[in-house]
Amino acid sequence: MKSFLLNARERAFPASWAGKKMLRFVAIFLTVLAFASLLWPGSRHSRVAILANTNVTIADTVKCNPGIDLLRRLEVVKLAAYTRREIVVDFSPDPLPIRQHVDQPLWAEERGTTENKQPTELEDSRDGCSIPTPMAVQVVKPPKPVDASHIDFGVATTAERLSESLDQFVHWAGYTRTRIFALIEPDDQGAEGIRAVKAKAEDLGINLYVTVSEDDYLHRYFALVPLLEENRRESTQWACIIDDDTFFLSMHALVEALKGYDHTKPMYIGGLSEGLPQIANFGMIAFGGAGVFLSQPMLTQVAAVYEDCERMTYTGDRRIGNCIYEYTTARLTVDHRLRQLDLMEDASGFFEAGREPPLSVHHWKSWFKADMPKLGVVSELCGDTCLLRQWRFSDGWILTNGFSVIRYGFKTDPGDISMEMTWDAHNGANMEGYLHELGPLRPKDEGKHSYLLVDAELEPNGRVTQWYIMRDSWHGDQVLELSWRKR
Repeated sequence: MKSFLLNARERAFPASWAGKKMLRFVAIFLTVLAFASLLWPGSRHSRVAILANTNVTIADTVKCNPGIDLLRRLEVVKLAAYTRREIVVDFSPDPLPIRQHVDQPLWAEERGTTENKQPTELEDSRDGCSIPTPMAVQVVKPPKPVDASHIDFGVATTAERLSESLDQFVHWAGYTRTRIFALIEPDDQGAEGIRAVKAKAEDLGINLYVTVSEDDYLHRYFALVPLLEENRRESTQWACIIDDDTFFLSMHALVEALKGYDHTKPMYIGGLSEGLPQIANFGMIAFGGAGVFLSQPMLTQVAAVYEDCERMTYTGDRRIGNCIYEYTTARLTVDHRLRQLDLMEDASGFFEAGREPPLSVHHWKSWFKADMPKLGVVSELCGDTCLLRQWRFSDGWILTNGFSVIRYGFKTDPGDISMEMTWDAHNGANMEGYLHELGPLRPKDEGKHSYLLVDAELEPNGRVTQWYIMRDSWHGDQVLELSWRKR
């Protein structure tokens, strides 16, 4: 029997079978290896270098050493291209359009370039990565520091989230003399945690007042109304209730906008949701993430009926709206520059539309990702008026300052005012469901090339450096470093 089994196995698996299988495996492996080398970005014969003691790989078309610490900070593990460019800022005393044309290419000329090819091998560079010719752009001369002592803000949050939020609040509240009143829930840190967050606020030039409340979030949110009323000063004109991720791009722009409203009358001001289904669900109210503004007379009227409205079952911002509607004759005044941004996943079309910048934005670290504090860093050099300003270069690339560098997949008319609908529909909304706030709209451009802002920092010499990255986990990331300086 044993002999029979051996002979059967030999007949089923001849001696040459294992050798042939090994040869096929080696051939397949070499084919895959060759194919992968062809797919690596850059020239078809490019190689990669693996940095010592790291998992970072760099294509040999990258002719400079960006530094492993920087690449780690930018979360780049496979680098396909790195380009540095200097931007020189000229300030104009006169108004400028939000969209400007620059008669100069963003990228240097490439060997064998085609219209749709990505810039990787740059000529005329000092270190292999830098484009030596500075690029000049014009921005509006920044206004003088603003006094916002007539505006009080209220926020319901936790001590931990409040501490994190101070890093974004400083952009608009730091050294403006405005006040922020926070209602926080108790936590393990206790008084020590409150002292720490108040010390941080003081270092950032933020006037912060913290109160601990046992109420749940929805009750704490509405309790901001009597808290703001109790702490109003004779000079107080406006109270604003915000979420801890509400971001104002410019306190100067906000102060100027509020001048257009009569603070001596009962005023209820805010922004609607961008999606009609959201409005159908929650009503014609000031959506809280965009900021709910109450004039001083309006605040006093709502505070007077606080106990009655506290018994309502509505949620926070909805409770404020329905309280006003049930107990006063005031109605919502919609300011379309206050943005709830109920946009899912990809809001790039909103920021790249080349329209007047919003006063406020919301959901930027939850529904979609857009690092607003990093966006605001460049304002340290050129002022808030240069945020989201656009420059279209002669090679078709468009810089939306602080957000992205893009080239559309088709030629666009510089005068086109439509907004690209990049976000996912929410609650059954279609394109028509967003027209009331964002129209005119156009479909998403699937052929668009996008470098998105990943980091920015203010240098000790007063320059600002931004890093925009086109992510590609397969071919490798392409990094554009923009260094800003005043002329």
